[in-house]
This record gives sequence, C-alpha cells and structure tokens, in this order.
Amino acid sequence: MKISTWQLFWMFTTLEISMSIWLTISPTIEIAKQDAWISIAIAGLIGLFVTMILVRVSQKHASHTLVEFAQKLFGKWVGKLISLLYIVVWYSVCADILRIFSLFIKQILFHDTPVWSISALMISAMIYITYAGSVEAIARFSELAGPLILFGIVITFALNIPNLHLSLILPIYADSGVLPILKGSLVNASFLGESMMIMMLTPFISKPEKLLKPILLSICIPSLLAIIATMMVISTFGIHIGSSLYFPYFAMVRFINYLDFIQNMDVWIVFIWIFCVLVKLSIYLFINSYGTAQLFGVKKWRGMIAITAPVIFVISLIPANVFGILDYANLVWTDFVFPIFIVGLPLVFLFVSLIKGRHVQEV
Repeated sequence: MKISTWQLFWMFTTLEISMSIWLTISPTIEIAKQDAWISIAIAGLIGLFVTMILVRVSQKHASHTLVEFAQKLFGKWVGKLISLLYIVVWYSVCADILRIFSLFIKQILFHDTPVWSISALMISAMIYITYAGSVEAIARFSELAGPLILFGIVITFALNIPNLHLSLILPIYADSGVLPILKGSLVNASFLGESMMIMMLTPFISKPEKLLKPILLSICIPSLLAIIATMMVISTFGIHIGSSLYFPYFAMVRFINYLDFIQNMDVWIVFIWIFCVLVKLSIYLFINSYGTAQLFGVKKWRGMIAITAPVIFVISLIPANVFGILDYANLVWTDFVFPIFIVGLPLVFLFVSLIKGRHVQEV
C-alpha cells in the first residue's frame, strides 16, 4: 500500500476543505465579527506551524505509525495508552462528522428520510472503498473529488460577486481588537489540525522525505479559500445573519441567481461535497481500523472494519441534544483535542525523538 505525495496533497486538501468552509465560518464570525477573515488567515499560519511539527515527527519515524513509534518512544504501556487516546479521538470525530453530514443531507435533500438510513449509506460506501482498495483507493478517489470541489468553489465565488456589499466588511480591526481575532482563529486552526492524521499515514507514502511541501500546500489552499469564503459571507449577509447560519457558505450558494437561468447551484455543491466527506470519513475509518489492529496485535487489519464501522455508526446516532454538533466542536475539539492531541503531544514526540536521537549519536 503506497501513495504518492501528489495523491497525499489531494487527500489532505479535500479533507481540510470539506469541513473548514462548512463549519468554521459561522462561529468565527460570531467571535471576531467582520474581522473573521483575519482570524481565518491567522488560523492558516497556526495550521502551517502545527503541520510542520507533525511532519517533522512523522519523518523521524517514517516507517512506523503513531501506534508503533509511541511505544518506541515511551515504552509499551505508556505508548499504548497514548495510542488508545488518539484512537478514541479519531473514533469520536469520525462519528461526529458522520452525524453532521447525515443531518445536513436530511435537512437539505431528504426531509422525511431517517437519519440512520443516510448514515448507513455513507458507512457502506466507506466500508467498500476502505476494504476493497485500502488507502490507495481513497487516495485515487481524492484525486477525483479534490479538483471537483476546487472548481465548484471557485465558480460559486465568481457567480456570487454581484451579491457582495463590501461596506459590510468595514471597519477593519476597530470593532474587534486583538483578543477576539485571536480567539476566533482557534476554531479554524483546530480543524486544520486534522493534519495530525499524517502520523498514521507516513508509512504508506512512497517518498516520506518529500512530505513537507504537499502537506503545507494542502493547508494553504483551504485556508485561502476559507478567507475568501468568509469575506463573501460577511459581504453577502452581514455579521448578524452570517453568524447565525449553521452552513453560511451553502446559504450563500443558494443565494446565487442570474436572470432565473443560473440558479440552484447548491445541488452541484452538495453533490461534490458528498465526495469530499466520503474521502474524509474513509481516511478516518482506515486509520481507526489499522490503528486498532496494531494496538491489539491483530494481523489482518481489514477484519477490524467489521468492528470499527459499526462503532462509528452507533456513536453517530447519539441524539444531538446529548452530544450536539456545536458542543463537540467547541467544548471537545477546540478546547481539548486541539491543545493536547494536535499541539501538545506532537511537541513532546518531537522533543523526545530529538533527545533519543542525540543520545544514540553520542553513544
């Protein structure tokens, strides 16, 4: 199972775009108001810094996954505990994304369809692509989905220009200040931190020494698109409506209408977004199955899909009022997962790797 750096670029570009534009714009506008685009730009810089650390850690253990090198650095039991915590995080975020996707599709397309049936269809597609082709099939599929969503987003940006009122983005900085802008950046930065998956995927990359450039580029492009999308949402709806919409970019796309001829662009966007979510969820299913198999010493990792997929499916069906969309994003992902698992532990990994590497050289 080997993928090229170009395929890796499309995988990460696709998974970063699929959620950052959909879910981070509204909460960022709520915090930073019309300066939300500045917060998104700062988030991109944070994302680049964090990703550089993650890539450096991965390159130092290029032939091992997180489950393996954690035990190598900290010993068997501590390493397994750290790996287990990461896998729990990946299970939870995969289930939450599946829940968001199913509720969105139900709300937009199939009002009377049970949420569980939409989730079941997506789970079935995830199982098929992961079991049949592993990470290679996911990478090849992302080469199809990635360019499609980039093209679709650029087209919607161009078509929405007549709806813009640039005065809504003013004044810059005066109404917000430093702290709200920095606080708003954490929302998008935490989503860009999903590049932590590279710590499980590096052994499957044909040239791990050339990881840095495609990974950083896959952070820059989604960040740039998110900046433009945020400015357009604010310029179209203003900060009050823009911050109250769950999916402001999608609402903006629905607003496009040229002489009653070019309209209903949301159908195209939803279609290609489904592709992108499939890539994202399939990567999570793969790393959860592969990582769980390694953690418990199961040789045939594909057999773990029979356990991993149902667990993700069941967690995704937990009612929103028990473990809601915004609760997870704000109270779990941003406040705990981002500082601990995306920033803190990788820094510890890098520090320990450097210390142990230096010790070996001295000996």
